[in-house]
Order: sequence, then structure tokens, then C-alpha cells
Amino acid sequence: MKLRSILIVAGIVFASNSLYAQYTSDVLRFSQPEQGSTSRFKGLGNAQTSLGGDISALSSNPAGLGFFTKSEFNFTPEFNNFKVGSSYLNNGIDDSKSRVGINQIGAVFYSPVNKVKGSNLNEGWVSVNFGIGYNKTNNFNTNITYGGVNPTSSMADYFADLATTYGNGNPANNTNALTPGSLESMAYKNFLIEYDPAGYFPTTNLNSNQQNIINRSGSQSEVNLGMAGNYGNKLYLGISVGLANINYTSDRAYTESGTNRTFAGQDPVFAGGTYSFAYNSIQQTKGNGINAKLGLIYKPVNELRLGLSFITPTWYSLTDRFSENLSTRYKQANGVAIPEYTNALETYDSEYRLRTPYRVNGGASYIIGNSGLISADIEYVDYSSIHFSSDFVNEERNTNRDIAALYKGNFNYRVGAEFKVVDQFMIRGGFNYAGSPYKNIDINTTSYSGGLGYRFDNYYLDVTYRHTKFDSTSSPYTISADYPDYNFTSAGPTANLKNTADNVYVTFGVRF
Repeated sequence: MKLRSILIVAGIVFASNSLYAQYTSDVLRFSQPEQGSTSRFKGLGNAQTSLGGDISALSSNPAGLGFFTKSEFNFTPEFNNFKVGSSYLNNGIDDSKSRVGINQIGAVFYSPVNKVKGSNLNEGWVSVNFGIGYNKTNNFNTNITYGGVNPTSSMADYFADLATTYGNGNPANNTNALTPGSLESMAYKNFLIEYDPAGYFPTTNLNSNQQNIINRSGSQSEVNLGMAGNYGNKLYLGISVGLANINYTSDRAYTESGTNRTFAGQDPVFAGGTYSFAYNSIQQTKGNGINAKLGLIYKPVNELRLGLSFITPTWYSLTDRFSENLSTRYKQANGVAIPEYTNALETYDSEYRLRTPYRVNGGASYIIGNSGLISADIEYVDYSSIHFSSDFVNEERNTNRDIAALYKGNFNYRVGAEFKVVDQFMIRGGFNYAGSPYKNIDINTTSYSGGLGYRFDNYYLDVTYRHTKFDSTSSPYTISADYPDYNFTSAGPTANLKNTADNVYVTFGVRF
């Protein structure tokens, strides 16, 4: 089964030496999109719940569409640079990845309500506006590299742990002792693990050289269709429907080398020699989902705007393809190479449904005449409400159990300010804080942004730079608490990761 074979990678949390399934990590990854926005609102730290007047409202608070008094089209290209600094077994390695792409594109259509000539335009419904927009809500492009000398365990211990847990007797006299095509079966055929009456054990010595390289790519995105009404230039009500998409790939290459153990019954060909093996895997997850956003903005006075929005869960239907293989080389003590042991690529396909958390946003904005504004948001997200559905009952039960054990609700905070410098030239700054989704570990994300804006006739240009940072962990393998002690005590090595992202967004827009 895939759940037994997948190794947990970046952003995984360990508790009581338990191995949490790959799905537990993925459902959180896919439940943390950011609200889509233009360069202007990114410069304001995405504090947009109460502000309105920007196509970003489609993905945050659709009531903001009601502020438009002209139709508008805009698009936002982006440049992204992601860096990961790792610390693994007292060894540090830096890696990075850069990409360009389209972050946002969309249009709003202004539709005033026809009124009798001479009537008060500030009474009743003033306009009903419509919008459509595409936003990239999550960027998975990251390279992670870490490695070092491990004095406490080998990945072969992980293989032996799998074989002991899922095996059925001695493979020497039971052809079905190990599931054909499973990772533990590959390891046994490659002589990385052996069997004795106590169970399976690794044939590798400690102090092996290990390296893990993870290359992630893809994104989450959303197409939103929405409408909003302006009632008396005081109350704005809106609704939008989001059609979400996930396209995620994680390509992993793990290598290890060291010396062979000496043990009773060992094939003399391997005694005193060296080994090296490569484990490769690739995960591809794709699918679509749907959600809705409801919101309102109220102006008690012209200078103050109060906003509230509710974003429903996104209901996804996802397909997952996971492939893996293992190849091993040996050299005898005299340096003579032994022909390579290889295994055919094994592929596992699965389908599952995911319900992401709901989100509640509240915000306030203060308009400082024609000079600028200040905006602030608070958001609540309940990650413990994530729900995983599968046709495999045990898979579904165990994943939802782990979600309840690991994740919790949290608050996110956003604040931004914009000031006019001269004529139509503006400067902006913002801060975004995302609280930890974990119950027992404090892993927060912070972003700082700054930008410039220029308005001329019916055109505008906005540029924003944003810097984001957060810490996470990654493990190439984990070993269960009840695994027999073969001269070491370890739940598996863990790399500490410092993640940073530097992004540049440029929005060009036209009003018509």
C-alpha cells in the first residue's frame, strides 16, 4: 500500500515517534492557500476584507466589488525566488528555486441601477457589479537539499521496520512473507535487510553518508465568479463562487552509502565491503474543487469601513499517483564491484476527497481623506475541521484521526497602509502573520511587503515586493517506537529548515 511506502517530507511533525501518513501532510498543504490579490493589496499585506474597490475582493470579500464605479481589467505577472536553508546532522546546505508566471488576471463590469431622473442616487440600490478573475493561491515551487553523516540509524532500519510491521514470517520459506513490489520487498531483494527469528534487521553499519533532495513544483489556483450590490453607498453585499485547482508534484532522490555489517549467516561476498543505494520517488496530485464566499462591508461614516466575510470549505476531488524504486550497489572488501541490484518502478494510483477548513474574516479600514488609508484584518481558520474521505476505510479513519491529533484552529493577522506622496503616486506597506496550525508545535509564517502605485487617466501600475519566512522540518524516514533496538535509539533523523520567499508582483490595469 502507498501509505506504508511513502516517506514523510518537509513540514512534517512527529509526536510520540508516530509515523503520520503522507495524506496527513498533504491535506494541510492544500488547506493553506492565500487570498488571491493584485499587487496593490499584496503591498497592503492582503488586509482587504473591508477595503473593497479592487478585483481582489472576488477571493476574499466579494462585497468589495460593490465599490466599483467603472468597469476594469487588470493582470499581474510575478517573479518568485524560494530559498531553503537546512541543518541536518550538524551539516548545513542551502538550496533555491526561481520561477516567473501569472499570479492574477480578471475583470469587473460596472452595472448601475437605472433610476428616475432627479431621484436621490444615495437611496436604494445604486449598482450591481459582476466580476471574474483567476488567482494563484499557493506556489509549491521549492528545492530542498540536506545531508550528513548519521551515527544513529540508516534508512535500512526503516526498511526493516516496515518488513517487521507488515511482513509475515521468514521470506526464505514463505514467498508471501513480504508484499511483492513493496518497498520492504525491494530492500530484501537488494540485501539491505535480512531476517532472523527476532524479525528483520538492517545489513548496514552506522555512520552512513546520507543525502535527501526534494524538488517540488506546481500550484493551487482559483477562478472566481462573483457579484455585489451597493445599497445607498453605505451597505455592500456580495457573493462569489470559486472553482479551485491543484497541480502538485514532489520528486525525491535519497542516496546513502557506508559499510556493511558483519553478522552470523552473512553471505561472505558482502562481508567487510561497502554499499550505496538510491531511493527515488515521485508524487503527482491533481484535482479540482469548489467553494463560495459571502461578505458585507458597511460604512457608518465615509471615513470608516467595516467588513465581514465567510469563506466556505473547498470540496476537492483529487487523484494521486505515487511511484518509487530502489537500486543498490556493493563492493567487496577487496574493492571488486558487484553487479547492481535494481527493482522495477512501482506505481500506486489512488483517489480521495478533501474538505478544507472554513474561514471567517473581519476587518476595518480608515480612509484619511485623499491622503491615504489604513486597513487591518483578522482571520480564523479551523484546521482541525479538515476532512479526508477515501474508499479505503482504514486509510480514511487513520488520516482523520491524525488530523484531529495534530491540527487546531488559529488566527491570522494582516495590516497595511497606503499614502499618496504627490499627485497620483502612492507608497504602501504591509505585514501578514499566519499562526501555527499545529497543536503542539509553534510554526508561524510572517510576511513583510512594500510597494508603489501610479495612477494616470484610466490606467494604473502597481509594483510590490514581499518577503516571507517560516521554519519547518523534514525527515527522510521515521522508525516506529516499537522497532527492535539494533545498537541505536532513534525515531529517525530530522532536518530543520529555514524557508524564505522573495516575490515581486506587477499589476497593470485599465478602467473603461
